[in-house]
Amino acid sequence: MRPLIATCLILLYPLFATAGDVFTATFSDNLDQVHARLCFDGQAPTHLYRHKDADRFSSGIYHSGTKLKITGNGSSLRLPGLADNACISWQTNLKAALKKKNYRLILQTGDDLVMSTALWFWKGPKNRDLVVDIVLPEDMSISTPWIAIDKSHGKTRYRPDRTPAIWDSRVAVGHFEVDTIKLPGAQVRLAAIGSLSNQQREKIRLWIEETVTTVSSVNGRFPQPQPQVLVVPIGTRREAVVRAHVIRGGGLAAEFFVDENRPLKEFTSDWTATHEFSHMLVPYISSSDRWLSEGLASYYQNVLRARNGRLSETQAWQKLYEGFMRGENGTHRGSLAQATKKGRRSTMRVYWSGAALMLLADIQLRKTSGGLKSLDTALQALTTCCMKNGKTWRAWDMFVQLDQLTDTAVFTALYKKHVHAEGFPDMRSTWENLGVDTRHNRVSLSDQAPMASVRSAIMKG
Repeated sequence: MRPLIATCLILLYPLFATAGDVFTATFSDNLDQVHARLCFDGQAPTHLYRHKDADRFSSGIYHSGTKLKITGNGSSLRLPGLADNACISWQTNLKAALKKKNYRLILQTGDDLVMSTALWFWKGPKNRDLVVDIVLPEDMSISTPWIAIDKSHGKTRYRPDRTPAIWDSRVAVGHFEVDTIKLPGAQVRLAAIGSLSNQQREKIRLWIEETVTTVSSVNGRFPQPQPQVLVVPIGTRREAVVRAHVIRGGGLAAEFFVDENRPLKEFTSDWTATHEFSHMLVPYISSSDRWLSEGLASYYQNVLRARNGRLSETQAWQKLYEGFMRGENGTHRGSLAQATKKGRRSTMRVYWSGAALMLLADIQLRKTSGGLKSLDTALQALTTCCMKNGKTWRAWDMFVQLDQLTDTAVFTALYKKHVHAEGFPDMRSTWENLGVDTRHNRVSLSDQAPMASVRSAIMKG
């Protein structure tokens, strides 16, 4: 048997030896510099992509000790012709970047740094195989959206997801622990950085753990296997969660900027984390159709908080009703599709029109299936088939997919009726059938309504 095993290993060896392009980032001991080296597997790409401001903090790109003449503008660099398997290198001055006080680019909290990888991680098109080697000072940690595949000789090797080069990602480097929250089918990699006490770190962990567990209840497991979660303390503010967003470059991540001094109850009662993690229930939806992704997250931010007891059923319906009123008041001329292209001017209409469509889909699925199908079960099926990171979905294609998964025409019918029509969806008959009385803008519930059981089931899960 031994010769056979040896033969198999020889045959398999090229699969492991061929890594594709190899990017190496070495951080200086005091975190003021990053030395980057990119070695191409075969022919080099014609372009590299980076942050539009990265050149202000770069030493230039060198090949075999010679500075290359690079053309391009901002985020896209055109490389000169290079021999196969060439290596290039550059240096990024993190200390100089910090002085610009652009938190979207780089931020220091305590002795730790959090930054856009595009400051120093310049890469080619997403169709190239790539691994990233990170070399850190002794006793330092890093939080990345990438999945670690090997650790040896003082470096850790990661394989990023194949995502478009312009998609950003964030890393944190410093003295902190990356905590693992284990869920069915997933491990959430939490890094709470900065000068936090043990009590503050535990508070943040409890908050994130409760939220991701709640979102997992939609389909019995968290929809993404190893998301990165960055929590960045920024001191005294008026609320516990100040800003947050989901990032998908190289791997799925969520970043939260928080007032670390606020009590746990303010974190757990806040809607923001539930909203952001609900984005992870679907793959990336084109920004041209963000009414779908933002609508789904706005819908579930209230439904899921009712399901785990943070809101009563009446409170959850009140928040949905108030959201729909904001959406209706923010609706002016043009269709939902047109409003989505107008940016912040149409935020309320876009978010809450999308949430209304999610509610209507949920109701119809539950009603026509006798409770066997729902928006939850549709997303369960979606998690199984269609969550590959790096693909951009248009809303119509997503709705076609959801119809196929539920064996209905619910989603495409709603799309045809509402997305290219003017006006906010008329919810009056829906409220009446659900037994949601909205007189005087205060919600009360009636169990005598035709679909009272559907209404109750939505908030119970």
